[in-house]
Amino acid sequence: MYTCFIIDDEFSALELLSDYIALTPELKLLKSFNNPLTALAEIGKLKKPVDIVFLDIEMREMNGIELASLIKDKTNKFVFTTGFANYAVDSYELEADGFLLKPISPSKFFHTVKRLFPVYENYSKRDFIDMVIVKSPEQRNRLLNIRAADIIAVEAQERATKIYTTQEIILSKSTLSEVFALLPRDRGFFQIHRSFIIAESHIKTLERSYLVLSNDLRISIGRKYAGFYYTKANK
Repeated sequence: MYTCFIIDDEFSALELLSDYIALTPELKLLKSFNNPLTALAEIGKLKKPVDIVFLDIEMREMNGIELASLIKDKTNKFVFTTGFANYAVDSYELEADGFLLKPISPSKFFHTVKRLFPVYENYSKRDFIDMVIVKSPEQRNRLLNIRAADIIAVEAQERATKIYTTQEIILSKSTLSEVFALLPRDRGFFQIHRSFIIAESHIKTLERSYLVLSNDLRISIGRKYAGFYYTKANK
């Protein structure tokens, strides 16, 4: 398990990143700090480096880039977070391992983690890849954890995205494109309509203009995605 700290003077950012980390099997949050000076004092006492620090750049007591230069020997990897895109250049001059622009989406966070830690010895890589994290429609900055293997289809609606699983229907504030970006490409997920993504393994009936899934949901195949039928029919 990879250890990490969060340093950010915004409570909402601390809460959001803490939620993301809690849903990531690879990561263990040791502590979060809303004061960079307190973080500097505590991290300076470490006997061995922490694996990763999620570090805000714009903080009142100390700039995050300055703080990074003071704790670089106590940290294996830095991921800078900020609401200002112009800081990206400065962060890369420090050889930052990642850069997350606020508001930080689940897809950006988890793609960054997977890039930094492609192999995890004590946890199945397949299990991590199979995890899909989406935004809850009820609580701000709260996330829902869904196994990709359980997803039958994803439908974009006006105010929420509807995720059909083998157990239930889940509503999410994540957009269709955000969910699609998180779905593992080798698990057979395809967009067949501007409002629908489906799991190939759950197709029960496939016709030229529509298909029926294992939950008996019938979906039209959009003209833009007509090639899906011909590709699958000719297998």
